[in-house]
Amino acid sequence: MQNFKAALTAYNTKNFQKSLDIIDEFKLSNLDAHLLKAASLTALNKSDKAIEIYQFALKNSPKSTPLLENYTGLLCKLGDFISCLNLLNTTATTVSPKLTLNKLEALIKLGHLLEANKLVQLINTPTNLEFRFLWLKIELHEALGELDIIENIINKLPEAQQNNIYISYKRACNLRNMGRFNEALDLLLNIEKKKSTAPEVLYLIGCIYKDLNNNQQCERYLNQCLTIAPYYVPAHESLNKLYYSTKNNKLFLSSYKLVKQKYEPHPVIEHSFISQLIKSDSYESALDVSTNALKLFPNDQAILHAHSVVLGKLNDHEKAFNLLNQLVKKAPHESRYRIDLANYLIMNGDYINAIVQLESALKYDYFNQEVWAYLSTAWRLSANDKYHWLTNYDQYVKVFELKKPKGYSTSGQFFENFTDLLLNLHAHSTQLLDQSVRSGSQTEGHLLFRSNKLINDFKHSMNNCITSYLANLPKDQSHPLCSRNNNAFKVNGSWSVKLGNKGFHANHIHPAGWLSAPSYISLPNELNENDTNKSGWLKLGETCLNLKEREEIARSICPKTGQMIIFPSYIWHGTYPLKSTQPRLTVPCDVMPIL
Repeated sequence: MQNFKAALTAYNTKNFQKSLDIIDEFKLSNLDAHLLKAASLTALNKSDKAIEIYQFALKNSPKSTPLLENYTGLLCKLGDFISCLNLLNTTATTVSPKLTLNKLEALIKLGHLLEANKLVQLINTPTNLEFRFLWLKIELHEALGELDIIENIINKLPEAQQNNIYISYKRACNLRNMGRFNEALDLLLNIEKKKSTAPEVLYLIGCIYKDLNNNQQCERYLNQCLTIAPYYVPAHESLNKLYYSTKNNKLFLSSYKLVKQKYEPHPVIEHSFISQLIKSDSYESALDVSTNALKLFPNDQAILHAHSVVLGKLNDHEKAFNLLNQLVKKAPHESRYRIDLANYLIMNGDYINAIVQLESALKYDYFNQEVWAYLSTAWRLSANDKYHWLTNYDQYVKVFELKKPKGYSTSGQFFENFTDLLLNLHAHSTQLLDQSVRSGSQTEGHLLFRSNKLINDFKHSMNNCITSYLANLPKDQSHPLCSRNNNAFKVNGSWSVKLGNKGFHANHIHPAGWLSAPSYISLPNELNENDTNKSGWLKLGETCLNLKEREEIARSICPKTGQMIIFPSYIWHGTYPLKSTQPRLTVPCDVMPIL
């Protein structure tokens, strides 16, 4: 007992190694000793060894609440929410506040939002866990897109809690998503005055200055962020997007070069640098950087994959193919590697092996939209009946009329007002690195989260269309679209696109979606059903692989102002080039099921 107290004292005074030494020296092996040893290992960033201790202890004490609390808490910390939830569902026989909160966190992070929402209603937390419960409630409403509820929750908190740095930061994120940029900025600048130099705070300040079109202050804060956190990848990527959009070729990608000169090499920086070079079509430079990065980190899979992409861009397909083959063998669960390998197989006409790779990917990631997109192509080219089962354009592509919102005499009046709002947002938008838009602009952020009556009116009409679409889907528990339909949904992303003369969308799919739903807000007079060139029309089925005579446009649709077209996110789509001096204005969105 005395030895355990000594180990516990060492732990409480943050002498974690001494705590471990005492436990090992005196061979302490009861449950309390196992818990203390695992906690000490966790504090020393030896999580793998801590998990081994928890698993060993679990065999002898499978019903121990403290053991399950600590173990599932560590799994949450490590982001292994699947293991956490499985453990709680199969092992926990008693309920404690900590276990319940661990389960709630796992449900939220895994997107099981309906179950999480039910669980929230049942939770009564002790005082020492109130803050964590508050934080998880905010994260749940964030995941559901219920930003007004988050604002109401925070507004009802005592002033001391509202002024908590973490709550202030969370509220600033929420206000930014709502388009209330100045309020968000005021909160963050107050945090900064409290001498908080957390990179997340400086980064968000920089991003909000970009939202406010203050590029100078945006650049300043992003650079400040990188001064204190040189490996903070989001700041690098945002800063260089700024330089790219403002055509500052002299400074574009300079942040990576500076970090590489001043600090020790880091794989995340190398990978991000290569990715930005690829996006800017600088393939020769990307080859130099990726080749050197592999000398530093020869076993880093992300860098190896980026190198394979560069080789492909430079038409060294054999080397790229061989490298992807190696990656698939090393990491069979990684869908990305199998998708890229399948692309080469499709381009080479080896549809059978492409299907093998893609169907193998589904075993690990069944609802991956890219996997289904390329699988549809391989099935079509191999005359497989599953192509029609998956795509069935007549069944799954639907055109809806957006109903006139209340308070407007005509639909035309509403869409004219909405057009004015969107054009104002596009006034400061530019073509960015990572968009499918060509000769046009795309707004940033989640458009439909903004606090605005016109947007709210549009959302109401849009939601009615989506509800109608879901109500008419067939039942099929093996289908990637139909199997997740329980008539509950949320908009996962939304933006506006303005195409100019000769503008178009390159063929693409929406990896972050379930349904894709572009709405047509303002269209040029030239768009009409008799146009043989199909200027500005939507086309479905043609891939991004440039398969030439093997490509197929399965359906072309001439959209009309006030329409919304809904289809599965895995269906290939793009547009015919626009021939008009008038802009083509749309609001696309990604829709996800609430499960």
